Amino acid sequence: MKTQTLQNFTRSVIAAFIVFALPMSAFAAEQNAQSDRVDHDALVQYYEAQADEMLAKIDEQIDALKHKSRSSFFGKHGQDIKNHVKYKIHEYEKAAEESMEKAAYHKQMAEEQEYKPVFAGSGNTKS
Repeated sequence: MKTQTLQNFTRSVIAAFIVFALPMSAFAAEQNAQSDRVDHDALVQYYEAQADEMLAKIDEQIDALKHKSRSSFFGKHGQDIKNHVKYKIHEYEKAAEESMEKAAYHKQMAEEQEYKPVFAGSGNTKS
């Protein structure tokens, strides 16, 4: 019983790390790029790819759930398996939504950046 609980805990920790920590490393890298000209278009593509990846994982989990034989859900841990898959789908949905929000933000920033003039000098030029 203890080993099963330990295995479930370990799997939960690994899944949480994948869902939360890896995107945070990209977010930290984004925060380190504090120059005046951030490549928002590249960030839009990155976050849209992240969202697409999460949506693909959701489809994968739904397909796995549909193709699982009914008899495999009967038994001692059948409901636990179904609940775990539902939890993973929910976490992937949240991650996809967050990525799409970040992509929308960077898309807006890229549009604003297009219209901002870039001044080469200090503003003390005389004509």
